[in-house]
Amino acid sequence: MFKLKTELRKGVLYLLKKMPWSYQDRIYYFHKFRKLPNIRQPKLFNEKVLYRKFITGDYVRYGILSDKILVRDYISKTIGEEYLIPLLYETADPITLLGLKSLKNTVIKPNHGSGMVEIFLDEPDCIQKQLLIKRCEEWLSRDFSHEAREIHYRYIKPRILVEQYVGDGKFAAIDYKFHMFNKKDGNYEYVLQVIYNRSGNSPLSMNFYVNNLSHCFYKIRDTGLDISGDRETLEKALELSKKLASDFDYVRVDWYISEGQIYFGELTFTPGAGMVTGLEQGLDKMMGDMWLQERKSAALPRAHRPEETAPLPAVFKKI
Repeated sequence: MFKLKTELRKGVLYLLKKMPWSYQDRIYYFHKFRKLPNIRQPKLFNEKVLYRKFITGDYVRYGILSDKILVRDYISKTIGEEYLIPLLYETADPITLLGLKSLKNTVIKPNHGSGMVEIFLDEPDCIQKQLLIKRCEEWLSRDFSHEAREIHYRYIKPRILVEQYVGDGKFAAIDYKFHMFNKKDGNYEYVLQVIYNRSGNSPLSMNFYVNNLSHCFYKIRDTGLDISGDRETLEKALELSKKLASDFDYVRVDWYISEGQIYFGELTFTPGAGMVTGLEQGLDKMMGDMWLQERKSAALPRAHRPEETAPLPAVFKKI
């Protein structure tokens, strides 16, 4: 019986992968939130991310600004190169990493996705370097657009970059993520999502601040993080985020802070691919209301265009 269930599951997943991406997202969304998303008339934040993915996305530009190498030019021109983490090397051939004088205190990652990173606080030995080369080759072979059906990633030509490590080497850097909502009248609303405890024994934790940096709106697995000491720096990061968000109705701008210095992380146009969890206490609806989203049709390949009339196959409700 177990083998039969396993084979049935494989068959269902195979059929799922053959479906148009917009259909797949409906099914994954239903599996995660136990309801279908309203993509035609989105109200929630996650629904609006899905709408951007398949209806109004400026995929080529999103691809350029999601490229961890190409975005550096945009950052330099818009707010200044002093906010960039030093780039030590970039290549399309991982073997050339062996020619670098040192990999100590570096972060190595590809430019075309997330969740792929190697950090070396000490000089790697020969075996570690060989494993790194193999891992980089695997990264370069991945089409990240297929990971969560995010079209704009297919417009990024994969490369490997080596950045200077920023941090104290003891704790993982805290992520300060500003969800920026452009009100189109010169004003912005924002939600600051602070992510910490990425490593160590403590559980991954998040704090959310809504339109202020003083009073936390909602906490997930809080372990007592106090951002008051970085308030002035975060105010600066907020002003910089407004400049970077000026061309978009919504974008998430990520920052790191080390010894009082602000460093740009990345721009994200479809957070969580429209499947962001943890937006409790009404945050999903609140952030959806903040987002004054453009509602214009876009000529997409039919394989990716949402079809609201398509029913959810009953077999997928138990995936």
